Amino acid sequence: MLPAFAGAQSGAIPPATVRDTTVPAAPVADTRLRVFLDCQNAPCDRNFFIADLPFALWTQDRFDADVHLLVTRIGTAAGGGEYTLSFVGQRAFRRVDTLVTFLPPNTTDDVRRRELARVAKVGLAPFAMRLPGSERFSIRYDAPKGAMAAPKLTSLKDSWNFWVYRVRANGSGSAESRGSNYDLTGTVSANRITEDWKVTVFGRNEYRANAFKLSNGDTRRFVLRSADANVRVVRSLSDHWSLGANAGTGYSEFRNTQASAAVDVSAEYNFYNWNEATSRQLIGLVSVGHRYFDYYQPSIFAVSTEHRPVARVILATESRQTWGNIDGSLRYTRFLHNASTYSVSFAGRTNIRLSRGLSLELRGDAARVNDQLFLARGDASDDEVLTRQRALATSFRLSGSVGLNFTFGSIYNSIVNPRLDELGG
Repeated sequence: MLPAFAGAQSGAIPPATVRDTTVPAAPVADTRLRVFLDCQNAPCDRNFFIADLPFALWTQDRFDADVHLLVTRIGTAAGGGEYTLSFVGQRAFRRVDTLVTFLPPNTTDDVRRRELARVAKVGLAPFAMRLPGSERFSIRYDAPKGAMAAPKLTSLKDSWNFWVYRVRANGSGSAESRGSNYDLTGTVSANRITEDWKVTVFGRNEYRANAFKLSNGDTRRFVLRSADANVRVVRSLSDHWSLGANAGTGYSEFRNTQASAAVDVSAEYNFYNWNEATSRQLIGLVSVGHRYFDYYQPSIFAVSTEHRPVARVILATESRQTWGNIDGSLRYTRFLHNASTYSVSFAGRTNIRLSRGLSLELRGDAARVNDQLFLARGDASDDEVLTRQRALATSFRLSGSVGLNFTFGSIYNSIVNPRLDELGG
């Protein structure tokens, strides 16, 4: 006997049973273009990209993307930025496109992110057009008002003759019950940079003060002053060669120098073409020059003033690629009057993507120091050591860091939700 009839014989009314015979719908595949945003040395607002480019699905790892969007920046003569957006297609989308946009100095974050998103849309459109939904794309062009086309840069009449000037004043400070410190800095600069010539003028003045209240009620104050000025002229000889001259002067209480002067001539060769500077550089540089020092106190070599010839060799590289980035430099400096007065240093940084979600970060700086001609004779006092009031003798400098970064989980989660972010944690 069926259970339903058994219930009826006992006088109970069986509950009505409804069986859903609808076949569950198959999940709809997300056909958006999968993009990995890689801003290695340029400020990018990932949340804004997600919201402003809804046709893209932003992945957490480049191996899961159809397109690797690499954004790099290099400073322009006016103080703005040249942004290069490289669109590296992967697998079925294999192709590489590059777009460049320029942003003026003092550009706000909102203007910057909107311009980068606009260029990203233009560059990603050819990839997205190959996917379902291409009928929702259209192209709009806003023609310049009163003209059929924008004038070329070479045809513009610049009343400033490409000179750019900056004046900056900065002050900072802090205070507690037992101490205070403040720093005042002023800088001025003037630059004129074209394809053939680069002229830069720079000046800086700094005043730094610290005060400490001791346990016996006394207050100790320490002040450091410094200033410097520099002029550099560079001539572009070819796509690889450059020639330059440099002159500077200044003073520094920290370095026991009440007056100094420097003159150098330099030659530089970039193994890559300079139009690739946003993505890679490999530079060899040689310079020779002269230094003059006038010391507050006699130096460790028992001199109050000195003139010294100097030579320098630099090998530096920089690369911004889809696999990561690397920066490194090797510098050798020698005072020619004495072969034992030299310094050699290496500095390097890298971020390498090893595999899906895994990247290695390395940074290291090392220097062999034997050219501190400016050191004052005699031992530094405890106050000078603790408050860094003067440079201290050393034969080396070392610093470094290493880190691993591993991300796993959802490769598509690109939801924007900044609520309560200000609480931190």
